[in-house]
Amino acid sequence: MLWDIRALMKPALSVIDLLPGVHRTPALTTFRMAVLHNRPPTWPLLAEDKDLAFLDAPVQLTSPIGARVLKALYHGGHLRLKKPAVKSLPALDQYIATEGAFRAEVARILAADAASHLRLTAIIAQPGCARPDELTPTLIDKVMTAHLGRTALGSLQIAGIACHRSLSHAHTAPSDSDRLRAEGKVICWWLDGHGNRQGDPD
Repeated sequence: MLWDIRALMKPALSVIDLLPGVHRTPALTTFRMAVLHNRPPTWPLLAEDKDLAFLDAPVQLTSPIGARVLKALYHGGHLRLKKPAVKSLPALDQYIATEGAFRAEVARILAADAASHLRLTAIIAQPGCARPDELTPTLIDKVMTAHLGRTALGSLQIAGIACHRSLSHAHTAPSDSDRLRAEGKVICWWLDGHGNRQGDPD
């Protein structure tokens, strides 16, 4: 999942805390099983909604979509409670009500990511179509890998500017068996229109 989408989600336990009198850890386990395996059944989620409803990460995350599942589990009697369930859940309902805005932002992020991938594909195919403001060390690295090879050093015209992939003076040349770009060894850089060096520092 894209980091920008993760940033829109909340820790699952913080959303569970919006349910009064719930045993947190068992509730998290039940919630996870409900979203990922539909056990106990709440309602079937689309595959993409499963990813958005619950992210099984070191800090488990959820969204307004997951909050709807939690509400169904709560009112369905599937969660262990310290006291009887209540009908009104204003804090949880307020979060659930943001689902439309959440989905719209997710759609925007995904569209931007897809457009970025399409643009990268176009630049790799035709480096001259890039704009100078699009140059980054990562872009240069990807274009040079496609045109020169994964470990090759050298120069290539991108956006009409000579772009370079070279070794930092602080490191020696990698051996022939070194097939990976070691962090801090290989640098990508270029000179802007004012002759100022841009990109990775030497």
